Amino acid sequence: MADDRQTRLPAPPKRFRPDPFWAYMAVVSAWFASFGLQTTLFPGVINFTLAETPARLGIAQAALTAPMLFLLPLTGVLAERVDRRTLLLVFHAVAGLSAAVLSAMLFAGMLSYETLVVYALVVGTAGAFVMPARDSAINGVTRVTQRLGRPLSLQRAVVFASLVQFGAQISGMGAGFLASYTGPAPLFAIQAAILVLGGLTALFMPRLPQPREHGEPVLRALLTGLQTVIGSPVIWPMTLIMIAVGALVVGGGFFVIIPVLVRDIYNGGYDVLAGLMVTFWLGAFFSNIILTRLPLIERPGRTLMVVQAAAAFSLACIALPLSLIQLFVVIFVWGLAGGVAMSLSRALVQENAPKRQIARVMSVYQLGLFGGMPAGAVTMGYVVQWMGPRDAALIPAVGILAVLIVIVLTTPILSVRRADPS
Repeated sequence: MADDRQTRLPAPPKRFRPDPFWAYMAVVSAWFASFGLQTTLFPGVINFTLAETPARLGIAQAALTAPMLFLLPLTGVLAERVDRRTLLLVFHAVAGLSAAVLSAMLFAGMLSYETLVVYALVVGTAGAFVMPARDSAINGVTRVTQRLGRPLSLQRAVVFASLVQFGAQISGMGAGFLASYTGPAPLFAIQAAILVLGGLTALFMPRLPQPREHGEPVLRALLTGLQTVIGSPVIWPMTLIMIAVGALVVGGGFFVIIPVLVRDIYNGGYDVLAGLMVTFWLGAFFSNIILTRLPLIERPGRTLMVVQAAAAFSLACIALPLSLIQLFVVIFVWGLAGGVAMSLSRALVQENAPKRQIARVMSVYQLGLFGGMPAGAVTMGYVVQWMGPRDAALIPAVGILAVLIVIVLTTPILSVRRADPS
């Protein structure tokens, strides 16, 4: 009889399977690292290289998010019906190709304001497809991770995702500091490579289940998602806040006031702009580290109102004649409050959205943020050109506080409790 040891075949090697949660984190980090780099480079090119007016800066910044105003509801439904990995791969590649073309045009000395606007529209379109596919995937990825035996609640997963997002953005914005020495062209090429690698990483995510029936017409699905948001006493206030934050804080503050403040008041360049952006997101990063070490917040609505008010007061301080060091301190405090606000509001929406409508609900929620940005950027561009960046900072601060007061008085947001039992 043959020796079993001679006839036994070697065991096949185990197939490498990356952790599903950290594969998802890699996709998040790639997009936001490139986004962070773009946050410094794009307004920097307009402000420092082309020396455009605040009004034209606002128009160009609006082009980055204007496509989302029209596409996010549709792409939210699409994310529920198409493999999310495919969407992430394709539109990461589209955004990466756009950055590569812009880099080549900068190297060739063919840069123009119109070229930047076209680039912004293409990247904004890609973001409209990437965002709901990525945000809606975290629920499924968390469930897969839980089935593998890892104790991970949705609120904790969202906070971890926020940490990765903030860390990646900080890295990208910090890299933007180099534009003062290398120019923006090579950094746009790096941005292109990061985006393409992120799209390829999406292939290592788990295949998430899609609804078996797609019989509901797209328009009806869109309306259902909108009705779900409006009918929710939790999601609707979160969306209203996002509209105000998008128009006043991001569109007005980040897109216009800060870059013009750096150039016209502090006589700075890419290095100062990158430093301020990094400082804000370091604050957001540290506040989310603190969140991960604290017990889960049982009344997140109440905490959210407090930190949003603190962020508004920080923004108002920009109107004061601060030294550059004092400005950095104010921006850091703003980031501390803003980081908590972003994580809690997103977690509240994720926890309270119906499982079969998460993608479309998140798209409507994100539409509040990114839909408000274009109007805010364009409007504040003209306001800053008229009032100057310091005085103009009071407008978004007062506007946010007014919205918070209305929400506190008209909704049950202060009594909202954590919905995720895990």
